Amino acid sequence: MKELVAELSKGIWTLPPFPVVLVTVDRNIMTAGAFHFYSFKPPSVMVGIIPKKYTYELINRENEFGINIPTMEQIALVRTCGSVSGRDVDDKYSKAGVTPFRGTKIKSYLIKECPVNLECVVVHKVGFTGTHQWFVGEIQAVHVDDTYTRDQPLMFWSGEYRKVGEFLEKAW
Repeated sequence: MKELVAELSKGIWTLPPFPVVLVTVDRNIMTAGAFHFYSFKPPSVMVGIIPKKYTYELINRENEFGINIPTMEQIALVRTCGSVSGRDVDDKYSKAGVTPFRGTKIKSYLIKECPVNLECVVVHKVGFTGTHQWFVGEIQAVHVDDTYTRDQPLMFWSGEYRKVGEFLEKAW
């Protein structure tokens, strides 16, 4: 039997995990768990950033961002980038032990060690006052390692890192 829950925010905690991404703007890296697909045409994604974060300031200034998909083996990288602010560290790439490479369509740097990198230009800022400001980025370029498979991303939800689940059946 279903229970009517008085605390509406509990509805959010019933959703499945989201992929962890490393958002890059200029030479800054931030760990984000608020990330999702937005549109196939034009190909777009969205990322939610807490307004007090340095990355929020940078995205508003540059109107672009990189999405870097870490693997399950890169939890230490995710932890480092999520625990140190770019306001306090001159070079987060060095601090995290990763290699920056410049995007081909955006000025910001991407992370070489991540198997997938998306170069995005901000096309919309969701005007809703909540915990996160959502930025919709139209994908301008994609870099994918030839050994990458879709079961490798690191997932995060409710304070837990997880991996993508097992295959059940084809949808069509």
